[in-house]
Amino acid sequence: MRKILYNFCACLLVLTLSFIGLTGCSNEENKINTEQNSVSYVEREDFQNFLGDYYNIVKVKNGYYFFENMKLYYFDTETKDTYPVCSKPNCNHKGDCTAFFNIFSFYPFQLSYYNNSLYVLGWEQEGNNLRHNYIYEVSLDNYKRKKAAYLFDSTASTDSVVFIIHRGYVYFLRGGSGKLEETTDYLYRVKLGNTNKKDDAERIYEFSGIGASVNGLKASGNNIIVSNSCYGDTEGNHYETSYNLINIHSLETKRIAGKETYYLFANENNIYYENGTDTVNCINLDTNEETFFCNIDGPAYISADSKYIYFDNIQAIYIGKTDKKDRKILVYDKEGNYITEIVPKNPKDDCYFGGDDVMIFKERIAGETTTTDSSDNEAKRYYVLDKTQLTSPVKQFMDME
Repeated sequence: MRKILYNFCACLLVLTLSFIGLTGCSNEENKINTEQNSVSYVEREDFQNFLGDYYNIVKVKNGYYFFENMKLYYFDTETKDTYPVCSKPNCNHKGDCTAFFNIFSFYPFQLSYYNNSLYVLGWEQEGNNLRHNYIYEVSLDNYKRKKAAYLFDSTASTDSVVFIIHRGYVYFLRGGSGKLEETTDYLYRVKLGNTNKKDDAERIYEFSGIGASVNGLKASGNNIIVSNSCYGDTEGNHYETSYNLINIHSLETKRIAGKETYYLFANENNIYYENGTDTVNCINLDTNEETFFCNIDGPAYISADSKYIYFDNIQAIYIGKTDKKDRKILVYDKEGNYITEIVPKNPKDDCYFGGDDVMIFKERIAGETTTTDSSDNEAKRYYVLDKTQLTSPVKQFMDME
């Protein structure tokens, strides 16, 4: 009897120690690091600024996740397969489905990534008018969702909210008032993991002016990048914009570009921006030295990966400066040398610049809708270009299937 009791206690002790060990590992994996001080890009902790400004696509180790028509899809860059993240047979991907994000509870038009999880804006409804707004974490192991950060309460829609996750914090904008009067707009942040509704978000930056707006939220290294905009008078004249760097540790602010700047991209120590619509300059953040980089037919969106800088002239088409038949994405190396150009299938197709592996495009065909009720067809609006073809004279797009 004593021997049996001894064996039972020994087994119980082993199980207890194993449980403690597993719990310790779990806590370590979920630890949020807000003290990261690297100037260079940190893969699992930094906002993926290289993708572009659409914010509904993220890169993971062997693929990309993206939202389409309220469903979460995965594109596998190794197998080239694309599918909604659901394992149920014959599922219509609505209602109780891991791939489906109901617009009455979530805003499936923005997506962010941090440490092996996806993050999406959502809310809890209280009564008819009150919303408790949160960032929800989506596990990449089972696609279950849980609250990850409380943002604020509201009585209206949250479709003007823009958020990113960078180095342990959720940074977000709530959208300006839109009124032509003296107003103040703010940039907020909350620590990822803090879901306490009693804690107000921290205001880390503010801008005042007539019709003041803080927008263009991005991040790189130890800096958050925002643009300010306002008017010169209450009649809507003299619209001006400027770009600012905000240090995430000291919260010191530095103005880096003025009203002639259309677009800006920060990448480690350098900032590339349009000085006017046709000239791109480069600012070294260590020395503050500004040098000429290249000439383009802009205005253009700017992005970069580890090898190349990309300039997409779609905005020049939207404002009528360039004919749609001339849509192209110019590719330069980091020394400012022209490499090649990429012409999307259709003049107004969206471009997600991607990492070092692929560029992803979404078709925008005049007269046709970009989504459908058939989940089998939704992802076919997307196509990719393997970046190993960038220096090849012949480039072939691959449709997502």
